[in-house]
Amino acid sequence: MKTNVYYTLIVLFFLVSCQSKENTDKKESYINPKSLTMELKNGNWFNGNTFEKKTAWVRNGILSFENKNELNDTIINLKGKYVIPPFAEAHNHNLESAFQLEKRINSYLKNGVFYVKQLSSIKKQIDPLMHHYNKPNGIDISMAHAPLTATGGHPVALREWFLESGWFEGLFDTLDDIESHGFFTIDNQNDLENKWSHILSFKPDFIKIMLLHSEEYEKRKNDTTFFGKKGLNPALVPIIVKKAHENNLRVSAHVETAHDFHVAVKSGVDEIAHFPEIFNGNIVPREDVVLARKKNTVVTTTISLINRKKEDSLYTDLLDNIKQNLKIFKEEKVTLAIGSDMFNDNSVGEFQLLYDLNIFSNLELLKMWVENAAKTTLPNRNIGHLQEGFEASFLVLDSDPLADIREINNSIVLKVKQGEILE
Repeated sequence: MKTNVYYTLIVLFFLVSCQSKENTDKKESYINPKSLTMELKNGNWFNGNTFEKKTAWVRNGILSFENKNELNDTIINLKGKYVIPPFAEAHNHNLESAFQLEKRINSYLKNGVFYVKQLSSIKKQIDPLMHHYNKPNGIDISMAHAPLTATGGHPVALREWFLESGWFEGLFDTLDDIESHGFFTIDNQNDLENKWSHILSFKPDFIKIMLLHSEEYEKRKNDTTFFGKKGLNPALVPIIVKKAHENNLRVSAHVETAHDFHVAVKSGVDEIAHFPEIFNGNIVPREDVVLARKKNTVVTTTISLINRKKEDSLYTDLLDNIKQNLKIFKEEKVTLAIGSDMFNDNSVGEFQLLYDLNIFSNLELLKMWVENAAKTTLPNRNIGHLQEGFEASFLVLDSDPLADIREINNSIVLKVKQGEILE
């Protein structure tokens, strides 16, 4: 059966249940027996730096540039179009409830975003929805489930607000019921030891920790006026990181301030879940940025959160500070991954703001979105690159994104995930 880039077909459901822990050196690819056996000729394929014209083959959902298929059921002439890996969303929380779920999933897939990192979720709430995820014709997600925080720390106030607003009807009756589901309270090392097996029982893909204004930890820890505006004792962070790594789990740290960033990076976290100093207006010390690069710490951007302050008189100053910090991170070659933390949006809006700031080249933006974001979302998978033996997931574009990347999502003419053509 022959087809072309405008041909669409109904893809079959197939869920592969292979999963390995993050933080391993071994990468795995999903084998998809329902994959088309494809030959894709005359395409320009992104190699991480530029585009190369070559022929590719797909079999069992795996990509090859070396092993020609003996027989193809689908042949596509790409006619000089440009092929890139799919996009990822390295920070969101918008896939854990049924509310407008189909709309959210469709928005991700329409824009070529195949991988989404859920930085916290309630397992009881997301479990009934898992049939939507981690399948060839859907989006793939990773989850931390309940984050680790202190008494009265973030996200306890947020969970309480959702409870009082009726979002948890049928799941929880009181805030105490949400403990361990929506957050784990860790105030000391005994709490950590006593609750660690419970934390692992939810089988998180990674551990999420909360650091908020850690430079004021002693001031805030017993002050109820800071309810929801504080986090872990910074002295516990290296202990948590050590335990997580011993259990083959990566650690992602929510940070607000430059001091939070310092604590997290020095403690050896694998990922910073928010760009620091979005709302505070301070410069991140260069020595901490250098340390992040040396430790291979991935920093997720989330700078579009500043748009919540657009009507604030400080908005322009805060945005200028973000730009100064981004330039430092760029100069020191820190790995930046595009993620938004925008519940009613996805990483497309984050990309657009980063583009508008005119700090990064088109190549840098592309790598932040298709390579770095995928790496920190599903680091145990062979995704984010178009290489021999990697998953056959890619986007075909009408135009060269290295020449003009602004309308990259509107340039998509074909989406393939694990060897299946998406509508």
